[in-house]
Amino acid sequence: MDQWNEFLQDTFAGSIGGITFVLSAHPFDTIKVRMQMVSENTSILKTAYKIFKKEGPFAFYKGVVSPLLFSFPVSATLFACYEQYMRYFQVDRDSYQLMHWGVGGAYAGFIQSFATSPSELFKIVFQMQISERKRNSVLRCILEFVNKEGIAAVFKGVNSTIFRDIPQYATFFIAFESTKQYLQSERGYLNIFDQFLAGIAAGLVCICFSYPQDMIKTKIQYEILESKQNRRYNGIDGGISKCMKEIYKETGFKGFWQGFNSCAIYYMVACSAQLVGYEQGRIFWDTYVKH
Repeated sequence: MDQWNEFLQDTFAGSIGGITFVLSAHPFDTIKVRMQMVSENTSILKTAYKIFKKEGPFAFYKGVVSPLLFSFPVSATLFACYEQYMRYFQVDRDSYQLMHWGVGGAYAGFIQSFATSPSELFKIVFQMQISERKRNSVLRCILEFVNKEGIAAVFKGVNSTIFRDIPQYATFFIAFESTKQYLQSERGYLNIFDQFLAGIAAGLVCICFSYPQDMIKTKIQYEILESKQNRRYNGIDGGISKCMKEIYKETGFKGFWQGFNSCAIYYMVACSAQLVGYEQGRIFWDTYVKH
């Protein structure tokens, strides 16, 4: 019964964290995706101004429905898998456990990739839709691609999502847990501001270790809008190696970091909101539900 209660707590708190993650920073994600999909160098402010001028303020939340709907299974899976790993190996939560934090994060990142990939696929489709003429429903969008190509269409880019999420969440939990440990050792307790700082650290560190992979994933998933015969990114690795070669050939090493500033802000804001939401969700469960 205790194990079931712990699982429900992880799922509940993870879901709260997922909602706060999406709502807090989706505009920065929209800017990031637009910057990743243009070849010329541009800035956050220029991209934001162009979106605002041509499409209005609500354009920054284009595609928000898809990640919001998926935020429950994605974030709940992430934190539930991580906590499951920590309990299974009976990891001491009051000492530095870099290996367990990293392996637990990598394991959780791998599992949740299968929920993240479809979510981000349709989010990108909506974010790159400048005109209002085509798609205005996530469900219709999903059915459109499934009818054309089968259920496999929903998982386009899953290889590149795994390629990104394993190092991303290994470093995410290492940064989060180590920052929490340090702050707690200073005062003996953690408040919301400490959780916020730990989230900022986790967001910044994890995106530094996963942004090039995110660039590759975005380009591969955006190909869903092309007809099958015009798609370039295929193969046993899902097109990762070919996409890497093309990016390097076109723009060099810097091409893998295009839009990084927007993404760094996005992750620092989103991860801090997510982890505060998660920690407060656990406290709420312990206070009002568990007993």
